[in-house]
Amino acid sequence: MIVVDGKAYVRPCRSIAKDGFEQNDYVASISELYEPLTTLMPLTGSSMLAKRRPSEETRLAEALRAQAPWMSSAIDLIADQTAFSAWSGQPWLALRPMLLVGPPGGGKTHFARLVGELSGAGNAVLSFAGINSNAELAGNPRGFRNPLPCFPACVMQRTMTANPVVVIDEVEKTSISNIGDPVATLLTLLERSSAARYFDGCLAAEIDLSHVNWMLTANSAARLPTPLLSRVQVVEVRGPGPEHAELVLAMLWRDVARDAGLPPAALPRLEAAAETMLLRLFRNTRSVRRLRRAIEALVAVSARHAPRALN
Repeated sequence: MIVVDGKAYVRPCRSIAKDGFEQNDYVASISELYEPLTTLMPLTGSSMLAKRRPSEETRLAEALRAQAPWMSSAIDLIADQTAFSAWSGQPWLALRPMLLVGPPGGGKTHFARLVGELSGAGNAVLSFAGINSNAELAGNPRGFRNPLPCFPACVMQRTMTANPVVVIDEVEKTSISNIGDPVATLLTLLERSSAARYFDGCLAAEIDLSHVNWMLTANSAARLPTPLLSRVQVVEVRGPGPEHAELVLAMLWRDVARDAGLPPAALPRLEAAAETMLLRLFRNTRSVRRLRRAIEALVAVSARHAPRALN
């Protein structure tokens, strides 16, 4: 770690081995493509780890409670850890690996992404559902047709932060094959000591992934191996209740706009009858996933009949 003007930075990779394509106009060089990983990246989250008053929670915990009050058990852990980080003189997002266990469609993935967004650390989601190799997480080493660094390294380069939130979704749905075990790779990355000197086959170099914040989700922990459970904080969570319908609708409306690269006000106007229908859908199903799909369908239909004017 390096401190510059009172801010903490990490240089994830000291150097990336050259592959011989540095002067090639037609083939991209790995060392040039991933050169940002050799620069100083900030450890972010200091502003959200501050407190308005000494007796209150960090700004991050306050914001999470305002936007996802039904996730109180997970927020309590985050509040304790962020308060300790700030108190110990490490004012950046540094969470112990966390596993959110709860019913499908309850907003676990959304909450995990929200931690990255509100903290400023950034986030990315990798679903383990149906994958049977470790390539999605470990990447492809040199010699493969499409060499690619490991997933957390790619997230760090995209967010340009050393401590992004990496979400492993539906971790219990992976399977083992003769082309790699994703959970075995994940175990190495969850251990801070091994993650600090993780050898990446694409970069052909060690990279420091020890500051990555890991949040895993599962509908059930029954099938998960003991070594994985021993490395994470298991948090039983419930989805939002009917009383949270308006809050969830507003939250997902912002998400749909963000994913489309638009401000929420740019989406087609939500008519009162449509809003009532969406709220009723959520109160009947309590599924964040189904409500999101309904919002996306409604926006698509509205946009087709009232095209957005482009400048």
